[in-house]
Parts: sequence; structure tokens; C-alpha cells
Amino acid sequence: MILRSEILEIGRLLKPHGVKGEIAAELYGDIDVTALKCVVVDVDGIFVPFFVESFRPKSHDTCLLKFDNLKSDNDVSLLAKKTLYALKDDVELDEDANEDGFYASDLIGYKASTSDGQPMGTIVDINDDTDNILFIVESVSGDTFLVPVAM
Repeated sequence: MILRSEILEIGRLLKPHGVKGEIAAELYGDIDVTALKCVVVDVDGIFVPFFVESFRPKSHDTCLLKFDNLKSDNDVSLLAKKTLYALKDDVELDEDANEDGFYASDLIGYKASTSDGQPMGTIVDINDDTDNILFIVESVSGDTFLVPVAM
């Protein structure tokens, strides 16, 4: 049995993402969830361990988590909007960490141009619904188009 005194709040689960059991999460600080033995969620007053099967960044402050044995959006929907914990013994806090990384969403508002310097428009959003993250660029005329983040 996991006790409250044995865990540390590391973030919160947001909502299911897609239909294959991923859930969006907001992590507080620079926590490497893949290095943890497990993450812990309060389910009906009981701290339940979940084992992270996969992790991928979604934006500058959110990520997508997939837990072992949770295979659909229905499976993870019960965890939505719950606090995410880690075992205190597993967490290594880096007191000197000031940078949290660089994400595609950090570029929203920047001007985009072609490889030869011709203006394309302004990055107004990102589309991360697929494995290939796309910038949504708005041209001067108001048209929008998609540009792959990685080329």
C-alpha cells in the first residue's frame, strides 16, 4: 500500500488523447517520468501505481503518457483531471535546472519564411494530432496552410 507520505506531486493528468490509451499530462518541473519506477494516481482514495509504457512531448508544458495495460481512451478517461504523483525515492530534483527545453509551440507568433528568405506568414498555432507535428501558418492574405515542424 502506498502512503501519502511516500509520494510527491509531479503534475496533473488532463484528458485522453486519441483512441489508443494516451492521456495528456502537465508536469511540474523537469521530471523524467520514463526514469521513474511508476507514477501514482489517487483512484477512489487509494494511491494506485501506473507504469509508463511511453512518453512524448506535446507542447512546452504538456506531454502524452501511455500506461501499461490501458489500451483505449475509455481506459484512461477515469484518470482525467487527477493529480499525478511519483514515489519520493524515485524523484531526483535538479535544483539548478532553469530551462525546460524548447518546443514547437514556443514559436507561435514568429514569422516564417522559405529557405531563400521569402516571407510565408506568421505561425499562429501547431497541429499535433498526428505523429508529424505541423505549424499552422497564416499568410498576409489571411489564408492558412500547414508546414512540417521537422524537415
